[in-house]
Amino acid sequence: MVDLIAAFELEINKIDDSIQKPVTDDSLYWINQAVVKFVKDRFNGNAPKRTSYEQNEKRTRDLIHLLREVKTDDFLVDTSHVNYDSYEFIYPLDMMFVLNEDVQISDNNGDHKLDTCVFECTADNFMYRINNSVTDFHYRYHRARPLRVRTRDGFRLLTDKNYKIDSYTLG
Repeated sequence: MVDLIAAFELEINKIDDSIQKPVTDDSLYWINQAVVKFVKDRFNGNAPKRTSYEQNEKRTRDLIHLLREVKTDDFLVDTSHVNYDSYEFIYPLDMMFVLNEDVQISDNNGDHKLDTCVFECTADNFMYRINNSVTDFHYRYHRARPLRVRTRDGFRLLTDKNYKIDSYTLG
C-alpha cells in the first residue's frame, strides 16, 4: 500500500504547479476507496466488462489467496450481566472485509458441541432478542445462535448463560 501511495504522489508531483494538488490524506482516502471498490467488484462478479473464463478463474484464485481465516478460542469473557454472557474479540488490524463467520458452541459442561453461525444485532436492538424467549439466541435442544454486536475495534458475542462459545472462526 505504501508503494502505491508513493507512486501516486510521484505522479501527482509531475502535474503543473498551477493546479492545486491533493494532500496526502485525500490521496489515502481515494486510494482506499478504489481498493475497496476493486475487491468488491471482483469478488462479487459484478465486473462491468465480461471477460474470458481463464481471467475469471485467475481473479477468483487471486481473491481466494487474499482470504485469511482467523480461528480463536481466546476471548475476554464478561459474566456480570444478568441475562447474558459476553465474549469480546478484537478484529485483526489487516482485515478489510468479513466474508464468513462460524462459531462452535457447547453446553456449560463442554458437551453437545455444535458448529453454527451468529446473528448480527446492533447495540440498540440486541436486548429485544435477549428478552424474547422464542428467538434462536436461547439454548434449546442443544441448539442456539449467539448474537454478534459490533464494537469500535471488534465485536461481542452474546450467549444466554446456558451455553458457551468454544471457538470462533472469521474468514
